[in-house]
Amino acid sequence: MRRAEIDGVTVIQRNVPGTLAASLTFGCGARDEEIDSIGLTHLVQHLVDWTEDHVAENHQDNIWMNDTSFLAGGPPDQVVRHFATICSAISNLPPEDLSDAVEGLDADSRYMSNIEEGLRDPWGALLSRRFGPSGHGLSRWPAVDYRLFTADEIRRYVERFFTSGNAVLTVTGEPPQAMRLPLPTGPRVTRSTPLVNNQMGPIWYADEVHGVALIISVEPSAEAAFLMWALRARVAEAVHRAGVALGAEFMCEVVDSTRHELGLRVTPEFGRKGKRFDATVAAELLWAELRRFVSDGIDRAEIADLMPTQDEDLTVDVEWIDAISSLESLTHRELLGTAKIDYWESLGELGGLTPESARDVVSGWLSSAMIVVPYLSKPSLPGATEDSCPTTRFVPAGEVVRPALSKRFRNKGSLVIGIDAISTVDGDGNVHTVPLSQALVVERFGVIRLAHLGHGCVTTISDFADAADKLRAVLPPRRFRQAVTQLSVNW
Repeated sequence: MRRAEIDGVTVIQRNVPGTLAASLTFGCGARDEEIDSIGLTHLVQHLVDWTEDHVAENHQDNIWMNDTSFLAGGPPDQVVRHFATICSAISNLPPEDLSDAVEGLDADSRYMSNIEEGLRDPWGALLSRRFGPSGHGLSRWPAVDYRLFTADEIRRYVERFFTSGNAVLTVTGEPPQAMRLPLPTGPRVTRSTPLVNNQMGPIWYADEVHGVALIISVEPSAEAAFLMWALRARVAEAVHRAGVALGAEFMCEVVDSTRHELGLRVTPEFGRKGKRFDATVAAELLWAELRRFVSDGIDRAEIADLMPTQDEDLTVDVEWIDAISSLESLTHRELLGTAKIDYWESLGELGGLTPESARDVVSGWLSSAMIVVPYLSKPSLPGATEDSCPTTRFVPAGEVVRPALSKRFRNKGSLVIGIDAISTVDGDGNVHTVPLSQALVVERFGVIRLAHLGHGCVTTISDFADAADKLRAVLPPRRFRQAVTQLSVNW
């Protein structure tokens, strides 16, 4: 690996066979937005694409939680002109015709890493519960209407994050002599990662989610990644054998050099097969496998089964995107001081792993473990404490909104819109109150949901007549949003 610098941008070179490929990556992602500026990073990326045509035949742009990258591959002269064009566009944002640039742009074209079900994704729900309305906790919530962003807002965001000091160029070969990166100057951005809800676990709670998920906090290590993969294999087999789900997904969020969030997500299959999904059974099986791991550890045969049989062969030509992606961890370590750990690339760190040490590591996970299940699920999770959103019996003063006449037979509750809070009252008289400062309303296809940003929870309020119009009158425009398209038909 070689290091250099071009126009104040750190350059990392590692030779990989094949077409020259490069990635200009900024230490700025969705986690750097604020609750009322969600989507701003995606808007910047769109404006870069809208302002200048891509030069390189092979190119791709990505926005993740921690970073934003512009990738290109091809002949060296194309790569040079491509990144010069990208940097020029960034340096001249926003365009004078901003209103034309955002016309027709919506949040459906914005993809959030690991969040596949939007508002109802159980992994996103856990992150919003863990981090509150900032950092990784923003991943659950939809973007602001892009037409509401101002030119000054965009300019300040670019000047802070899209600078030479906050960028890294990673290259799969010798950088061309003509390479120039004329970006605005600025320092490397440092982050803090406060935890809003850092309860001692293990806990479980119910929310408006489509599936079940587990999250735990770990110090970054190949050992932790390996053991979560092992747990994933056990849970996947258990839910498949029970006929409630096809399998389980390994989840990971890189937070900082001292903390990664690992977990599992179990969701219904698409179509008719999804009707077999039983969230209560899925949660109980997930929890049972975690507890079995804590009590029994992992045997040597299971360790051997999960180990890769051979290293990837890089002696042959590879696609340009695979080549530059193979250097992604170098970029992240430079910008963030950490990177996602794939245990099969760090086998040397697993040499001392034994069944006993594995049991000790997994036992330590319990203090940060959280499980989320859908509303009305009542799983039996021995040793885990229920910690759903608090309710009271006190109904605050305010305008009372009843369900529409056609909905009152099955919904005996009410919605109370007060001076400084919105409360939902269920048919049993339980009151859940959301301060206006923490309220977000999300609508799609006539389904209306009220979010408590502080708790990270969501409640459906579609039954209440004229709720949307009444809430528009008390909430600022940026707190009333359209949800992104869901992969599930049961939004």
